[in-house]
Amino acid sequence: MSKDMKTLANDKDMILPVCAIFRRFLKTQGLKFTTERALILDAVLGKEEVFEADELLNEMRDAEHRVSKATIYRTLKHLLEANIISEVLIDSRQAHYRTIFGREPKGHLVCVETGKIIEFPVQELGEIADRIAKEHGYDPVSHRFVIYGVSPEAQKGAQAVDG
Repeated sequence: MSKDMKTLANDKDMILPVCAIFRRFLKTQGLKFTTERALILDAVLGKEEVFEADELLNEMRDAEHRVSKATIYRTLKHLLEANIISEVLIDSRQAHYRTIFGREPKGHLVCVETGKIIEFPVQELGEIADRIAKEHGYDPVSHRFVIYGVSPEAQKGAQAVDG
């Protein structure tokens, strides 16, 4: 089976439990699992990389789904609270998100010049974070790892301007 086929199979296996978890979470909040929320959840689970709320809104509108900006932002807030997605702290101007439920932890390499984001696995860092938390008596819940730098493309552009 190809990698894409395995990913698709895993995503389909993941969607049902995530949907149930989100439904239960909404019920505890006295909220309904609406068609719009279902569409947003489906779109979020289809994201492999970091995304922004406005990017999600534009993609949904391009797919001719009728969802408002307010519904997108409220649903993302609920998905955060349900621990299905996490906020990725990349810059102070725009919130970025990534799906965490059923996925391996990722670190992010961010170019401060271009805004380009590269995700990378952080298994060793997760182990270090867990060890440090336990050494101090903490029960680890999550961690984030972001490296800020200047990408090779941005460095080349700066050298061209200086030259």
